Amino acid sequence: MKLNENQEKNILDLDIAGKGGKDAEIAVALGFERKSARFYDAIDQGGEKWEFKKQERQQWIDPYKLAELTDEEKKIKILFFMHKAGKITEIYETNYKKLIKSMGYSAWDLKAIKKMYDRQSLSKRKTQIKAELKGSEIKTFKKVWERK
Repeated sequence: MKLNENQEKNILDLDIAGKGGKDAEIAVALGFERKSARFYDAIDQGGEKWEFKKQERQQWIDPYKLAELTDEEKKIKILFFMHKAGKITEIYETNYKKLIKSMGYSAWDLKAIKKMYDRQSLSKRKTQIKAELKGSEIKTFKKVWERK
């Protein structure tokens, strides 16, 4: 992905500080259609699905969510919006397949995670386990934009 001039201007104006609710603003800024789906937040003009992640330092990822992805869903693209005090400083791009690989999860690991969550003691209580993805790890993905 490469931002066009209008997208870049819109991104510069955004404030994404705080918890939640910023996906719609990001979608509008990029000219995407906002969708609230389990594995993605918006769809671009070409029909491509995009997940948005916003963070200042690290991102917390749900490994069970990764374990439930189909091979087709693993192709969904992800944009990581790094920010300081709500102002976007950098944007990185990857997809779920590359994210899973970068986090070191094998197919066996994902199967074991899914099996663990199938246990009624966990699923009944909607137990969640989160895995840290450090800012330095996010920065290994393709940088698509940086504030100048």
